[in-house]
Amino acid sequence: MTKMINVEEQSPTSAAAEKATGSESLRHVSAYTTLLKKQAAELIKNLRQALKPKTVFLLAAAIVVIAFFGKNLKDILLVAFLAVVASYSTIYKRTIRVPGAIELVTIGTVVTGAAYGPVQGAAFGVLTTFAAAIISSGLNAFTALSAVARGISGAVSFYLGDTVSVVALGMISVVIENVIYQPIYLLSGDAEAIIGVIYYIIVNTVFNLLIFTFFGEILLKVAQF
Repeated sequence: MTKMINVEEQSPTSAAAEKATGSESLRHVSAYTTLLKKQAAELIKNLRQALKPKTVFLLAAAIVVIAFFGKNLKDILLVAFLAVVASYSTIYKRTIRVPGAIELVTIGTVVTGAAYGPVQGAAFGVLTTFAAAIISSGLNAFTALSAVARGISGAVSFYLGDTVSVVALGMISVVIENVIYQPIYLLSGDAEAIIGVIYYIIVNTVFNLLIFTFFGEILLKVAQF
């Protein structure tokens, strides 16, 4: 009987302990839920900040690369490398407000077009032209025309790739881009526009001549290997 009384006397204490344990568990669950909500809110905030125009274009370029070259890791890595280099090649325009005559979009477009096809070359030229303009804060009304010119040069590079050297392809692409793009600047007729066009054509031609001479054949061989 004594033992029974002791058990009964201890029961309220056990119930209280269980209740306290349950309350503690609920507090832990509530704390974890609050933490998860904060983490989710922070994640959404970070995603919104990350999804800037330049990031979207780079992601789009990556998707295009994977779609076209998904069966070959070497091609994915090469074209992705060319795309990133091309997209960031005119970032200096953020601080130095000069025409983006020094650029690596042309060589990437030509190599991609000559090695993989007209659609791939055109897509590379268009996407990286927009990406470079956005990253360098140089997006304007003329960017679309420049993208079209690069797209054409990318397609042409495929059809001429077997008949001329890669250096000649580069120079043909430079001519195509300048013939389509530069006359728009001359419509204003002022001296500053004329000087800017002359500067761009000379610097861009010389720069691309050097780039294609030293790196064009190497990159094309790697792409076609």
